Amino acid sequence: MQPDDFETLKTLARVMTVVACASVSAGLLTYLFRMRHRRGGLIGTSALLCVFVLAIAVGAIGRVLPGAADNGIFILLEVVTAVIAFVVGIAVWPMIPRLVGQPTRQEANEANALLMEGQSANRRLIDQLSDLNRDLESRVAGRTAELETVRHRFEMALDGSDISILELDADLLFTWVHNPPRPLSKADVLGRRPGDFLPPAEAVEFMNIGRRVLAGGAAERFEISFVLGGRQRWFEGFVEPVMMNGEVTGVLTAAIDISRYKEHEREMRDILRELTHRSKNLLAVVQGIARQSAEGCPEASGFLVPFGGRLLALSAAHELLVQNGWRGILLGEVIARAWADVEHTANIVVEVDGPRVLLGPDVAQNVMLGAHELVTAAAAADQPPHHVIVSWALLPDGAFRLDWRMLGTPSIEVSGFGQRLLRTVLPVVLGGEVTALGISDTGFAYGLRGRVGPQLQPVQRSAQSPRPARS
Repeated sequence: MQPDDFETLKTLARVMTVVACASVSAGLLTYLFRMRHRRGGLIGTSALLCVFVLAIAVGAIGRVLPGAADNGIFILLEVVTAVIAFVVGIAVWPMIPRLVGQPTRQEANEANALLMEGQSANRRLIDQLSDLNRDLESRVAGRTAELETVRHRFEMALDGSDISILELDADLLFTWVHNPPRPLSKADVLGRRPGDFLPPAEAVEFMNIGRRVLAGGAAERFEISFVLGGRQRWFEGFVEPVMMNGEVTGVLTAAIDISRYKEHEREMRDILRELTHRSKNLLAVVQGIARQSAEGCPEASGFLVPFGGRLLALSAAHELLVQNGWRGILLGEVIARAWADVEHTANIVVEVDGPRVLLGPDVAQNVMLGAHELVTAAAAADQPPHHVIVSWALLPDGAFRLDWRMLGTPSIEVSGFGQRLLRTVLPVVLGGEVTALGISDTGFAYGLRGRVGPQLQPVQRSAQSPRPARS
């Protein structure tokens, strides 16, 4: 090849270098322009490469132009370009670790595959969660329907009853009510206090119960009476705490209108009092018939006095039964009434000792008659006892023991009727046996052993009431 051909090839190579550098620079500038608002990438590295390629392009242009080799400006430009290329060559080294840290295409593909697997797993998990959510929604809907049914039944049951449910907050203000007592409505109760429609004394009692339940968390019962709807009404129920997060936030009250039962009880008391009055009249009529029938019969004179006393004892038993609602009579009341109804016993000291025992109606009448026979015998004795001790006890084996001792008398005589009553009837009705009946070294003694049962039951003492006694 000729020297001119080499010169042409050199010039062509330099032109191609300039065009290549220009193309690379244009591509890098396009990359930098499009990445200007995005973070990350290789912006710094691309900028340095762009400057480096531009510097090479400028140097190559200076060598391509004719006469540029001897021109001082182009020489200076080539020196500046060389300095820039040198600086870029040094500055690129700190960027090498970051370039090395960039993932390769294979690594990116592998990471992308892992992401796709994770996305598939997430989709499966989402599908499972969706199924669980649908199942949960179905269960919640079922429970909601059940609760709605229970609520409907609850409301139907209360709407047709005399039961009112009320809720009060910690300040004892009514915050919720269902089936309020007629003629009150929900608007009459909500946001108000018990004192707004209860009498002062009843309001204070109810408020005290509410405060105790709020403080102690234990439910309490109540019974109140006040005028409502123009007539006297009675309510009983309970107050229990409302718990939230382990703390008492209010109280829930159930009030039952028992007015009709109270009125029925009052009517029954009136009927029983009337029945007692009529029974007394009937006994008086019987006594009068017996007295009239005995006229003209001297041998019947000894019959009328004890017969009348027994009728009086039976009448006293009926009177006490009516006073106690025909539930029974305390044994101590029977003993005290027997001594009170017999004359000529004022000088006898009577000591009564024993627990509170309730005698059923049938047993009470027989025990009253038996006590009357013993008291009558003491009053009629030639030498009346100076001291009488009547005691009873409940034994651990479920037995009952009665001891009647009359001290200081050797001449107690119980009538034949009394003997049969004390020896035969009382042991049968009490389910036991007679342990003593007659004169002892210290006087007269009557002992009876029975069983605790429906007709003889212990009663818890609700208050400190005195035992029936007389001196």
